[in-house]
Amino acid sequence: MIFRSPQALLLLLLLTLFVAAWLRWRGRLSAGALALRLAGAALVVLALAEPIIPRPEAGGRTLVVLLDQSDSLGAAGQAALRRQADTFVRAAAPGEARVLAFGGRVAPAGAADALYPEQTDIAGALRAAEGLIGAGGGRVVLLSDGAETQGDALAAAQSLARRGIPVDTLAYTAPEAPEVWVQGLRVPPTLRVGERYSAEITLGSTAGGTAQLQLFDGTAQVEAQEVPIVPGENRFSYQLTARQPGIARLRAVVAAASDGTDRNNSAAATALVAPPPHVLLLEGRSGGDELRVALRGAGIEADLIPAASLPSQLSLLEPYDSVMLLDVPAGDLSTDQMATLREFVRSEGRGLVAAGGRSSFTLGAYKGTPLEAALPVTMDPPPRPERADVSLLLIIDKSASMGVPERPSKFDMARESAILATESLRQNDRLGVLAFDTDPQWVVPFQQIGTGLSMAQIQAQISSIQLGGGTDILSALDEGLTALEAQSGKVRHAVLLTDGRSFSTQRGPYQALVERARAANITLSAIAIGQDADTELLKDLATWGAGRYYFAGTPEDIPRLTMIESQIASAEPQVEGTFRADLAAPHPILRDFPANRIPALQGYVATTLKPEAELVLKSPEDDPVLAVWQYGLGRAVAWTPSVEAPWAENWANWPEYGAFWAELIRYTVPEPDSGPLQVRAAAQGDALTITADALTASGAPLDLADTQATITLPDGSSQAVTLRQTAPGRYQQTVALPADGPYAITVQQRKGDLDRTAAAGYVQPYSAEYLPARGGAELLRRISAAGGGRVLAGAAGPGGAGAAAP
Repeated sequence: MIFRSPQALLLLLLLTLFVAAWLRWRGRLSAGALALRLAGAALVVLALAEPIIPRPEAGGRTLVVLLDQSDSLGAAGQAALRRQADTFVRAAAPGEARVLAFGGRVAPAGAADALYPEQTDIAGALRAAEGLIGAGGGRVVLLSDGAETQGDALAAAQSLARRGIPVDTLAYTAPEAPEVWVQGLRVPPTLRVGERYSAEITLGSTAGGTAQLQLFDGTAQVEAQEVPIVPGENRFSYQLTARQPGIARLRAVVAAASDGTDRNNSAAATALVAPPPHVLLLEGRSGGDELRVALRGAGIEADLIPAASLPSQLSLLEPYDSVMLLDVPAGDLSTDQMATLREFVRSEGRGLVAAGGRSSFTLGAYKGTPLEAALPVTMDPPPRPERADVSLLLIIDKSASMGVPERPSKFDMARESAILATESLRQNDRLGVLAFDTDPQWVVPFQQIGTGLSMAQIQAQISSIQLGGGTDILSALDEGLTALEAQSGKVRHAVLLTDGRSFSTQRGPYQALVERARAANITLSAIAIGQDADTELLKDLATWGAGRYYFAGTPEDIPRLTMIESQIASAEPQVEGTFRADLAAPHPILRDFPANRIPALQGYVATTLKPEAELVLKSPEDDPVLAVWQYGLGRAVAWTPSVEAPWAENWANWPEYGAFWAELIRYTVPEPDSGPLQVRAAAQGDALTITADALTASGAPLDLADTQATITLPDGSSQAVTLRQTAPGRYQQTVALPADGPYAITVQQRKGDLDRTAAAGYVQPYSAEYLPARGGAELLRRISAAGGGRVLAGAAGPGGAGAAAP
């Protein structure tokens, strides 16, 4: 006995469960009644397996003729092979020959409805023949075009050979005819609303000419044109825009005047389309209004807030896919806020883009912070063959308020910070220390390190500073910056430390004084100490002086911030001068922006690439301009120039300004198909298995949830199914597919207050049965050779003569 559907026999395993349940609970049902019911169920299962009982011949030898009736033959080919089969039956002894027809399934000749002609399973036909041939032996004749679409016919022939059963083959070769087909349609698997993407269509053809090509998005036609085609592959690409969230179902259709079959004239693709990315812009020293508008024009929703307003709770950042820093100094963020950004990327799998400016990266005191940990660069400028000599001026407030009765006092920490700053300087650098209350006083007049006072004497002088009275910042700046202007050296930098408010609050004199210093290439940074400091004035001074502003909330912060300033001055991390960034290595983040199309820049912050990061764009000095990396579950990008002024002055006028930044941000946002509910669709024979894997917020499997799937069919109708739990956090169901084409699957899951949705697409392609001939004659020859069978002549075409009887 052989079975045409042997997979149905697996249902017999369920009978063992009934017996086990009866043995455990032993209800009113008697053993005899149970046996009768089990026997009835077993007979039903055997019927579902479609058994075929062979009838051995008296002579003991059986001839099995396998008759291919699949669609690849066409009506003429099917008829030709039926005539060949009749020839073999007539030539055989009475009762010796059995004819089995096959397509995707095997059935007795004449049962055409059971064949499933959309496939060709030669292996299944050979196994059926093996089951019909009894112990007395026999032979097999296979009539086919050899266009196998499923199974392994050669392995089945080898199984027959081991029993000494040869397979004679007779190949049908269809006459050549022009054929045009859609070989494939390819689109990105995931998209965002508003994102531009390419739909690539590949047509196959056996002859040249023209064809009408159409592209549909759902039921809407988006492209239609007459295209030239040549024999072989023909590729066409169309630019589309993702329109709405959900599963985009695209379909390409071709029509040609001369074409064999229309069953291969359509192909489909699906893409998961998520809502537009939502990014949070953190505004530091650079404005972000123009960027926010440009991003919205490029399909990205953007909110703009001051950096200091960043939430320190991860849950409050849930609406955002990515965060972008716009020239934000670390001093604008608390340690908790920076740690939240780090975990936003590392643990939540979201994105981070840090854009430069004079208050960012090394210049923004990122070193040693959670921000540096999250970014693909370190805050150490690359070593230079020679660095310029530095002239550093420290202007220290010694007013009475600096010595309030707390230990350590602000004044103690200010003196300590000045001593630490001297240790970052080297031979040939110059240092000046100016203390002030109502009057400025030179504690250490400008001198070159290594000449004049020794380092120990300089530090002793700083330690001897005594507290004074009021606060006059303007006169101290006038005295100190005038003296700094007279010093030599390429790098001349001043640091102002104060906790108070000056006698003079008029902005005009301050701005004029600092701008005069800037004209002499002097920079100024300011450290505001405590809540009483005039923070607005100090911010303005740092901005006018092209330096950095810090807020020291506690006295212990002062030495660290002063040390950072002295290191920045001595390391020269700010590189200025017009240049064009060079491509370091091809990368998807710049797939639409060749390096030669990116406008010139006027400067950047020098940093060092981390070993695990990727360098995309570099400066003429090989410093990172654009660097990316995977950090934990998320991605981070470092752009060391600015977004606008001072180093991308004219970028806002670049027509692709918004598109460029949108591309960088899109690279960092999580994939739309990520998340705690994952949906997959996979072919299972002639059916589709839908699988949903669900996790709780803690990452544990989510069990016992109500999980429903809605399937949108290619014709637009829908079908609802329930997914049943099959493993921890896993829900599955298998459904039959009524037609070829694109399917959209939406899964909704509910449990308690939890209600979430995920989607996936699936394409049921047309069968390979409808592709042009693929070397079937060679497969048939190898099948015959496997067991010593013969390759028979005949059936060369629809009018082929009958084969000679073997």
